[in-house]
Amino acid sequence: MIYYFPLQTLELTGLEAFAIAFLSPLFLTITPVWKLVNKKWMVALLRIITVGSIAYFQAPNAKLRLLVLALRLSSSLVVQTVTTGSGLQRYFRIWGFILGQILLVVLRIWYTSLNPVWTYQMSNRVIRTLSTIATLDRIYTDGACCRPAGKKPGEAARVMASRPNWLLAGAAFGSLMFLTRWIFGEVSLVSRCVVSGHPHPGPDPNPCGGAVLLGLVSGLMLSPCSWFPGSCLTWWMTGATSALGLLYLPTWVAALPGCVLALFTASMWPQVLGYLISSGSGPGKAMTTAMVFYLLEIFFCAWCTAFKFVPGGVYARERSDVLLGTVMLIIGLNMLFGPKKSLDFHLQTKNSPKMLFRESGKYMKLFLWLLVGVGLLGLGLRHKTYEKKLGRGAPATEVSAAIWPFRFGFDNEGWSNLERSAQLLSQAGADFITILESDASKPYIGNNDLTMWLGEKLGFYTDFGPSARDHTWGDDLDRKLQAIAVSKLLKNSSEQVIFLAYITSAPGSRDYLQLIEHGNVKDIDSTDQDRWCEYIMYRGLIKLDYARISHAELSDSEIQMAKFRIPDDPINYRDNQKVVTDPREVPEKIHFNPRFGSYKEGHNFENNHHFHMSTPKYFL
Repeated sequence: MIYYFPLQTLELTGLEAFAIAFLSPLFLTITPVWKLVNKKWMVALLRIITVGSIAYFQAPNAKLRLLVLALRLSSSLVVQTVTTGSGLQRYFRIWGFILGQILLVVLRIWYTSLNPVWTYQMSNRVIRTLSTIATLDRIYTDGACCRPAGKKPGEAARVMASRPNWLLAGAAFGSLMFLTRWIFGEVSLVSRCVVSGHPHPGPDPNPCGGAVLLGLVSGLMLSPCSWFPGSCLTWWMTGATSALGLLYLPTWVAALPGCVLALFTASMWPQVLGYLISSGSGPGKAMTTAMVFYLLEIFFCAWCTAFKFVPGGVYARERSDVLLGTVMLIIGLNMLFGPKKSLDFHLQTKNSPKMLFRESGKYMKLFLWLLVGVGLLGLGLRHKTYEKKLGRGAPATEVSAAIWPFRFGFDNEGWSNLERSAQLLSQAGADFITILESDASKPYIGNNDLTMWLGEKLGFYTDFGPSARDHTWGDDLDRKLQAIAVSKLLKNSSEQVIFLAYITSAPGSRDYLQLIEHGNVKDIDSTDQDRWCEYIMYRGLIKLDYARISHAELSDSEIQMAKFRIPDDPINYRDNQKVVTDPREVPEKIHFNPRFGSYKEGHNFENNHHFHMSTPKYFL
């Protein structure tokens, strides 16, 4: 939600200060505050605020929603910090947190990469209701949740001597949380990290995302095993090597290290969480440290990509390798210098015998495998439905193409625009669609695979384009070099080409001319001088019509669309040149959808999708 505001303005807005909500555990280092929030009524109040804030869907505007979410985040972090418990209770806290992460991943499979809490009204209500029931149960039964079980002096001294360092434990937790969100917050992310262009795109998110889910759950299964080398240097080197492979190897070759990294990441969770809540010296310090590291890594991730629009971005430009290396180093330091005692040692007390841990572990594993089954079922059903939607009709002689900057799935009021966008694109009826500003597979945008969502919703084949580990935002030199490279691709392509271009230049500019002259393509309407960024260019085809459809606040940019006929003889044919605006002068089969109205000059500022900017035009 914080990212929405600078996205609208392409600059920092000051609302980024709401990120301070992540640092709410800092107040717990103040003794009176710590005593206050440990009171039963205060914990109950914070729990109610946390659950009630899920209803942020009812907030009328984006700024108020941001305020409600910040309040929810603050209260949630405080509750998580003060309710660590001890013994078996602490064990349940650790595994409850982990199972919640896997459950979210599985739910996102069923919702085609979207977070059901923040996307749909109905799912928001259902989750809010279930969370309320669970919270009321905790309030009723959790009378002593904040007071750890007593220990004998000898036992207390033994535990104190083996406690992890709170600074290192916090840094490791924050970094592991970021790594999980960054690469494994949704099972399609690994595929999108290694994707390449046609004709060798690499693994598709569905069904290959199932391998990522299996990797995550397998890591959790291995972690409690006595023989598993989860704290040794060899295992860290395995994780670090897999991270390098994911970052630098191509397509399918990189997907395997991605799955190994999933296994490594998940195997660290029980250990790192155990260290965090057993670190002593005040849980507020450890959790604050964790959130500081998490925030710094989130911001650096954004800086890597949006370097053109942020201060100091030139130094972070495209340095995801530095970010991933730093995260892996922190996790490695925690493995090297953290306690060598097992997790059970930190959790077990006189009142929590080993038998209870073993029995609880069996149920945890059973639930994990249940989640795996549900997740794989979701992938299978989605894949089957998607295959049925894909078009397999006879080859056509007329094709239509559209281009639209999608604005990362948000409308101009900060609401999800997915369903409305799918409806709009379906009404436009284009055969080929280029969706720009659609890579939302970043932790600060929501880890959503919007390309996959639209493809499955509309029944389109998809080509993701630049991978999530590559960056496409740049300066003037980048644009010049990009135009040169693209013009070479166009020149060397087949004789029949449709280029749906996003060029941040005006008609007749340097980069525009580079593409036209050196790419050997034609502009769909060279007389249209009131354009910026969006262009439709072609070669070897006969143009039939051209339209611009207003965005109606669904995005900040219009849709441009054109139709072409494939000539019978690609060598000897005549392109259409005469321009008419009366649809009665052309065959009805090439008309645009009348749902968008009729010819209109100038901008359409009304809140409805309508032809505008002196379109539609038909060519004879």
